[in-house]
Amino acid sequence: MLAILNFRIFYLALLFGFTHSTYSQSGHTITAGASNEECTKGAAAVNIEGLLPGDALTITWSTGQTGVFSIDNLEAGSYYVYVKLNSTDTTINLKVTKEPCKVTVFNHFTPNDDGYNDHWQIGNWEFYPKFELFVFNKWGQQVHKQKGTYTPWDGTWNGIHVPDGTYYYVFYYEGSHKNHLVKGDVAILR
Repeated sequence: MLAILNFRIFYLALLFGFTHSTYSQSGHTITAGASNEECTKGAAAVNIEGLLPGDALTITWSTGQTGVFSIDNLEAGSYYVYVKLNSTDTTINLKVTKEPCKVTVFNHFTPNDDGYNDHWQIGNWEFYPKFELFVFNKWGQQVHKQKGTYTPWDGTWNGIHVPDGTYYYVFYYEGSHKNHLVKGDVAILR
């Protein structure tokens, strides 16, 4: 039987990447949440505030894990956590959804051979083995390109340093699908 006093549910869109729900009962606050499967697998956690040394606590996850406050390596899907605290219990349902992994593109670099920030970095490209990357100068001339394997760009074209300035890139997640892309600008500062 669910006998929770002061039962309240709050749904917040995102808090530190977790969708979560909060439940309160006589001096205790139980918060459970899940992060979506994006570049890595999803995760879920439960937090219980107001625990006292004598409190009897049972935590059971739908994955079969017991006695732990968090689980990870979750595929997209529905999960639940059963929490029994002293004589009251509750089951909290959680959902992990599959989100596309976005590339992270740094917006500047300083290729001056000082060993710091000398190459343009793009994160999460490895999730897209068929990517295509093109970089253009302000006149629309291509000054850099890559396909399939990312090598951090050192700001050269045909072995010559390109001038300082703003350049424009197009990153196609999969070369054959030209409508799935990210584009923007990158500044070269020496």
